Amino acid sequence: MNIKDVKTAIKIGDFILRGNQRNKIDIRYLSNIDKKILSDNSARIYLIVQDGIIKKIGGSTSKGGIKATMMFYISAMTGSPGVPRFVIHLLIERALKGKSKIGLFMITSPKTLATVNGLFGPKRVEIASFKEMEDLCKSDYYSREKKYPDWNFQENHKPYPPDLARKHNLYHRNRLKIK
Repeated sequence: MNIKDVKTAIKIGDFILRGNQRNKIDIRYLSNIDKKILSDNSARIYLIVQDGIIKKIGGSTSKGGIKATMMFYISAMTGSPGVPRFVIHLLIERALKGKSKIGLFMITSPKTLATVNGLFGPKRVEIASFKEMEDLCKSDYYSREKKYPDWNFQENHKPYPPDLARKHNLYHRNRLKIK
């Protein structure tokens, strides 16, 4: 699906190559967006877009906003990354080396008042859940494409690219030897 078909997303940045560093990619956030949106803790959906085509739909409520969410991707070659973020990092690197443009888009929804039960009774609080937004975005995508975005491997019940899955295993093997 082309990002032009999406009515609710805003572009917030572009992925770039870092050069000869351990982490291969970074994000250049657009200068014309309100910087508050990058650290806003509201629930968010992110779309990773290659040459105008949506490749990944994800969501988060992590503290620190979209910048914190994306840190998991751009720092995936350090620490103890899971397979999805490690593989997406390398897929973005591969696409950028192939001269593709990789953009980052975001969708948020306004918070709404809801009654939530606590330990001692109900309380009205503002909520915004990313899971419902993420599920709706994936459902909308599927209704048009009859599949999920290519880099949503789990939803498509597809294995990760074997060469990149092997790199992940090797990375962890080497990391554990160092300790």
